[in-house]
Amino acid sequence: MKVENILLSILGLVMAILALGWLISPEISANSLDMILLEGKGRNTQIRDFTALFLGTSIMCFLSLITRQYQWVMSAGIIYIIMIAVSVLSSFYHESIISHQSLVAELIFAIMSISSALLLKFK
Repeated sequence: MKVENILLSILGLVMAILALGWLISPEISANSLDMILLEGKGRNTQIRDFTALFLGTSIMCFLSLITRQYQWVMSAGIIYIIMIAVSVLSSFYHESIISHQSLVAELIFAIMSISSALLLKFK
């Protein structure tokens, strides 16, 4: 099995599991990120946004795996890079606390996505 297929499969599966967690048990999912599950419209937004993020990037990984088009997984990588940048910027400008665990995970996801995209593009 090719390296890019393995990376795409692992990343797509991990993102799908995270999305499913937000749908089935949002409180456990929030706690795993050291967050509280919000109330009211905030809860809806929190569940919707995290599910969309993880499910969307999972779908992008699987689309690249199936179609062999690198653009899908590169798009997921761009999303992870933006997440890293916003995390760092928000700590400077809004005095938010950076979750180093999340930052490392996002960096790993970005590297896996971009590496897969480059392997697909140049094969």
